[in-house]
Amino acid sequence: MTDSNIINVLNVVENIDNIDKVNDDDNIGNNLQHHKNERHAKESGKYIKNIVFGGLDGIITTFSIIAAAYGANFENKLIIIMGVANLIADGISMGLGDFISSYYENLYILSERDKELYEYENNTIYEINEMIELYENEGLEKEDAKQIVYTIGQPKYKDYFIKTMVKYELDLEVPSDNFKIQNLKEGVVTFLSFISYGFIPVLTYIIYYVSSNKNKNEVFIISCFITALSMFTLGFFQAKITNQNGVKYGLMMLFNGSLAATSAFLIGYALEEGLN
Repeated sequence: MTDSNIINVLNVVENIDNIDKVNDDDNIGNNLQHHKNERHAKESGKYIKNIVFGGLDGIITTFSIIAAAYGANFENKLIIIMGVANLIADGISMGLGDFISSYYENLYILSERDKELYEYENNTIYEINEMIELYENEGLEKEDAKQIVYTIGQPKYKDYFIKTMVKYELDLEVPSDNFKIQNLKEGVVTFLSFISYGFIPVLTYIIYYVSSNKNKNEVFIISCFITALSMFTLGFFQAKITNQNGVKYGLMMLFNGSLAATSAFLIGYALEEGLN
């Protein structure tokens, strides 16, 4: 098909009258919302990465420091100081790091979108043919690919065409207009999750210290039990948000945290013995 034919097809498609709607907009919206609620992850699921990464890193990092300090035979007071100081510093670092990394990743994606927009506006035919090839690579027959691309390639669908091009050609998702606010929310969720879960292992030590109980073995064992339960709960919580098997993911999270904490304890114990 020649360039002029492609342009003619685009013009024809652009002027085709809209077909009659089978359902009114309200019914369609209600059906879609019902489908999302019944079949897909909950709205809070979009923060699952931040909750899990922040919470898991918080509880494992803090408890690993406690385990290493216990293995090195540190006093409870020193364990509390190290645990709280690490919790605050790492929590701020995690939250800001999440926000900054997501923010600059989205800026990069938008720069790539602008490049695709320039190519579309200055070399439309090439971009149309490229999109047809991309759809063919996804398994569509050429004629079906043409029909789709000639529709979304119209000027009125330009934004959607560019968004689709960025996705299929560069494997990138164009962020929404309010991505800065979204990235900030993600950073805050990561920070709060890190602090909330990371404080759990330290809390046991604080309670024992306030009650003047100096039994290091007893407080460590209780902290181990509470931390293990918290890690399992975090995995279970993650699974329920994403409609997965709660017990399976709870055990996976527990294994992950236990492996890290055990390694920290053994290293602390070995260094204490080796340096004495």
